[in-house]
Amino acid sequence: MAKKNIFSERRSIDQQADAWFDRTDDRIPFEAFSDQQEKTKTGEEMLNEIRRKIRTQRQKRRWLNVAAAAVVLMTTGTFGYRAYLTSAPSIARQVWVSYVANKGEFKEIRLPDRSTIHLRPGAKIAVAQPFMQQNREVKLAAGEIYCDVSPDPEHPFLVHTSQITTQVLGTKFIINNDPLAADIRVSLLSGKIAIRNKKAQLGILLPKQQLTFNKVSETVKLDSTTFMVENWLNGEYILDNVSLKSFAQTFGNAFSMEVRFRGKALENLTVSMQFYRTDDPKAILNQLKLIHGLNYQIKDKEVILMR
Repeated sequence: MAKKNIFSERRSIDQQADAWFDRTDDRIPFEAFSDQQEKTKTGEEMLNEIRRKIRTQRQKRRWLNVAAAAVVLMTTGTFGYRAYLTSAPSIARQVWVSYVANKGEFKEIRLPDRSTIHLRPGAKIAVAQPFMQQNREVKLAAGEIYCDVSPDPEHPFLVHTSQITTQVLGTKFIINNDPLAADIRVSLLSGKIAIRNKKAQLGILLPKQQLTFNKVSETVKLDSTTFMVENWLNGEYILDNVSLKSFAQTFGNAFSMEVRFRGKALENLTVSMQFYRTDDPKAILNQLKLIHGLNYQIKDKEVILMR
């Protein structure tokens, strides 16, 4: 009811003003106020009204600024959250969990997809977390591993070394990435695997085939392999034309011993040998003695090779 009275009063004032305007001759100057007191009062009322409108406009601007800031914050937050969701998988792909098999330790790692990796002593790997993404990825930093991969065509299984990548869908294979050896060897026991480097695909292996990649020349050799899963898991070592320094590392890791040389030149001699981790270490060193005429001394867990 109060609002209706206010609106009626305003309409009456507007009508009176219109009537006064129509009666006025704009060619003749006139005085709108009857006396000075009325003029002063009206001026003060007009000034107060102007000030009220200014305050109202300022409040409107302030609220508009607050609203604009809120919109900016909401927009920034939305895009920031979307950016986080977009970038989260790529960040996750950079997370790796490391596993190391110490001297004398034959370690088995079971992966979330039910694949299994067996590490020989001295082997170092890293597994991507989370594991089941577009690919299933493993890094082999050093040593020799045997992989029994669960079939999953939609998620290729990748094993990276410093220079080559082995890709499988589901199979059994062995990779030897000895940092002291000139070659990286990949031996396939069942299924099919593809091997590539940064430049091109190096080859596709069938069962009982082995690919040898030379780290220096980046050349590839494909031949047959005699590896058997049971023998490998039982600790069979097959060393093919490796340096004596590489042999010393493999031997030391297998039998939890430290091998030293009395004479730097001995490290570059090469040897081919086959043995098991259950063999007597002295018997293996005696073979080395026959091949190169080397002598050895054993003191606790240390072996010294000499002429």
